[in-house]
Amino acid sequence: MLNVLDAWEGQMRGLVRYSMIARAGFFCVALSCLTGCLLPAAAPTSRELTSQTEGRFPYALVKINSNTVTAIQASRPSFGPKFASGRYVPSNVIRAGDALSVTIYETGGSSLFPSAESRVAAASMTTGSTSPVPSGGGGAASTIPTQIVEADGMISVPFVGRVKVAGLTPGQVGSVIEKELRSKAVGPQVVVTSGASSAHAATVSGEVNAAKLVTLSLRGERLLDVVAAAGGPKYPAYESYVHVVRQNQTGTMMLASVVSNPTENIMIRPGDQVFITRNPRTFVVMGATQRPSTFVFDRERITLAEAIAQAGGPIDSVGDPSGIYLFRFEPRSVAQRLLDPAELESIAPGNSEYVPILYQVDLRAAEGYFVAQAIQMRDKDVVLITNAEGTQLQKTLAIIRGFTGIAYDLKRQYTW
Repeated sequence: MLNVLDAWEGQMRGLVRYSMIARAGFFCVALSCLTGCLLPAAAPTSRELTSQTEGRFPYALVKINSNTVTAIQASRPSFGPKFASGRYVPSNVIRAGDALSVTIYETGGSSLFPSAESRVAAASMTTGSTSPVPSGGGGAASTIPTQIVEADGMISVPFVGRVKVAGLTPGQVGSVIEKELRSKAVGPQVVVTSGASSAHAATVSGEVNAAKLVTLSLRGERLLDVVAAAGGPKYPAYESYVHVVRQNQTGTMMLASVVSNPTENIMIRPGDQVFITRNPRTFVVMGATQRPSTFVFDRERITLAEAIAQAGGPIDSVGDPSGIYLFRFEPRSVAQRLLDPAELESIAPGNSEYVPILYQVDLRAAEGYFVAQAIQMRDKDVVLITNAEGTQLQKTLAIIRGFTGIAYDLKRQYTW
């Protein structure tokens, strides 16, 4: 019986020795985890994220402060540079394709353009009819059937021939015709009217309620006027983008920006094409946050602070408030204000239109909250909340504590 007990005790001591060896082995493994290579992580640390190594995608690291906020806000999409150049004054100048109606009045006597009543009376006298003849002798008026101005800018007028009308106003055309008729008619007076025409219209199409050709008037319709004439956009203004095509120039802006900035409500010219598209904007919040996800803009403007708050902010035990980063491709004009020429050329050589920039916000400082409220989120922005530097150590110690606890329990249980 004693031999059996001695053997059992020897086995238990061996198990304890094995647990001690296993503990030492796991401790070594845990030390290697301090490098961050073996333990999982929701996000890198600031040091890991910003460390530069060969072959990485080139980008610029910019710490956001009051100066950088000013540079970022100074640039925004605008129709101005492309569509505000040159003064445009709405006019009723006749163009090829216009529909013109010409009415000629004569004061009396023998008429080149008898009225319908005069023609009926003349027909009655010829046939011997006893129908009464209109009296008064007040002259005659006749309207020439509506004509479309031809490609060469001409129309035809009886007893006058072909008249060049393109480039003239209806009043000027009337004066030209009167001049030609003075030797042929009695005191002629001419009234020229222009009807609705595609030559004085802009096209509005896309995500609107009633796509159509919008005829432009002398009032001078602006962008929002023609969009309203087409029934307005189908979707909210912060989800709708307006594209304007004028000859060989194009421009795009969010419709909500046009509404909030009157200077972007540009004057529309004949021949302009306005196209409305829907593009729900999104941004992504990742890393050590309570709710990493893709978020959809539910209004025109969302600040960086609001974006972080929507995701629940940094996790208290893991996230690093001083290591919040905004990934964005900035227009070159903005990058030129933020970077020195040598750095800009190394990151985006040549005439690259967009430059990758990584903005850092430190929410451990009061200034960080102010600048986070000033930075406006853009479509497809990415926000990363990094892990705190001590997070991996904390995980490593938890693992070590787990194994040593098991070893301690075994030792207590089987120590006699």
